[in-house]
Amino acid sequence: MNPPQRNIAAYYDAFYRDGDFPHYSPAVTRSVLAALSRKIGLPPGARVLDVGCATGYYSAAFSELGYDVTGIDISTTAIETARQRHPQLRFMQGDALASLPEGTRFDLVFAFGFSPANTEDLEQVRETLRQLAGHLRPGGTLAFLGGSRLTGSVTPSSDWHNHRWKDITGFAPATLRVTGGPWLTHFRCLHLLPLSFSLSAPLTHLLRWLPLPFERRIVLLLRATPSA
Repeated sequence: MNPPQRNIAAYYDAFYRDGDFPHYSPAVTRSVLAALSRKIGLPPGARVLDVGCATGYYSAAFSELGYDVTGIDISTTAIETARQRHPQLRFMQGDALASLPEGTRFDLVFAFGFSPANTEDLEQVRETLRQLAGHLRPGGTLAFLGGSRLTGSVTPSSDWHNHRWKDITGFAPATLRVTGGPWLTHFRCLHLLPLSFSLSAPLTHLLRWLPLPFERRIVLLLRATPSA
């Protein structure tokens, strides 16, 4: 399944009726998101938009860290499950690129595994990031996280496109300023290693050339330029 080319909502409605994505433990997840928030400089109580929030796992982790979170997902089934599991949080069903009310702004837009980026069309990736950045307050950050085996091909088990490193370095649109990355990391690195190394050029270089068939995490931090 290549979500940008098919009916994303119907696909994920069926997917979430049968289960959910695997996650690291809540403790590891909170540690990862806390490290990312420190790297961004996100202040306590900041407004966070979790795009493609699925069943609310990362939304809940951000909330436990003290942030004001809104989750949005195109799947009705996912949002219904998120509301059942986390009734204290705010969730919206809809397309994050089109459904938010005009003028809605956030300090952080968190996009992890966002389906519209599942394409080899780099112009589409850049346009997706540009649109997501439209939900930022002045000075806010768009944190794009993805996964890749760096092969340039599709993973048969998930139909997820694995961008090559040269493509990853071209993700940022001209209207956005890169404030961090792109880096390659792993959630275990973010959980266990110092932040100065777990999000860094040396670790990225190591993970680029490590000859093992595993999925790396992409982390890219962006802000709108003054002229955007």
